[in-house]
Amino acid sequence: MARSIGMAADATVFRAVITKQLRDGTTVTEHEGPYGAIGAARARVSFWTNYLAVRDEDTQEPTGESRASGYVERGTVSWERAV
Repeated sequence: MARSIGMAADATVFRAVITKQLRDGTTVTEHEGPYGAIGAARARVSFWTNYLAVRDEDTQEPTGESRASGYVERGTVSWERAV
């Protein structure tokens, strides 16, 4: 999916770093972004934490635990012409 992020050269960008525990017990780390605002990256961490929430088998209510966690990283982009 293409993103349209209007920004100045050397602008600050953000990405979400998500660690997921798959059903087979394997742990994977994925990166989502870049985003032009920190809130967008935080929203992706929240999405995965909620989406992979551990639920009570009887009530299906969230237990407060999740099979995902994450944080946001900040960086700058250096653009150069691709040949």
